[in-house]
Amino acid sequence: MNKNMNILFVCTGNTCRSPLAQAVLQEKIDKENLDITVDSAGVCCGYGESMSANTKAIIESMGIFFTHTSQPISQKLIDEADLVVTMTKGHKQLLKNVVDKDKLFCVDDITRLGDIADPYGMDMAAYKKVEKQLREAMDAIVEKLKEVAEYNNED
Repeated sequence: MNKNMNILFVCTGNTCRSPLAQAVLQEKIDKENLDITVDSAGVCCGYGESMSANTKAIIESMGIFFTHTSQPISQKLIDEADLVVTMTKGHKQLLKNVVDKDKLFCVDDITRLGDIADPYGMDMAAYKKVEKQLREAMDAIVEKLKEVAEYNNED
């Protein structure tokens, strides 16, 4: 594969799940030298919010360089993405009229592991559970990204 691929993770507030997904994939990109650009956004947020403290703590424990502030989903982010992956079926439903169906998936569509529950306001154990789910999902998500990018390159 010779083209840089772009993935956009989407959750509600872009302070817990989607930035954690972004960081987990970034760690994988760094280790495996993948040609993937990753970003995240929220369906119900503004610009500039910090990650939740628990998300920040998990990402810091990974030992990767990662900075993040929230951003709402935009047409520009959608257009730049080869794949838009939502954390829940509900998020996917919200975006179905603005994202091409060939590149819009929820985590469950790809993994059959269910939705990624929102840990906002919960304890560290809830965030660790999200991290574990995202780590388990990442290989399948990268494979789906490659399929979508190859399909799009055939046009």
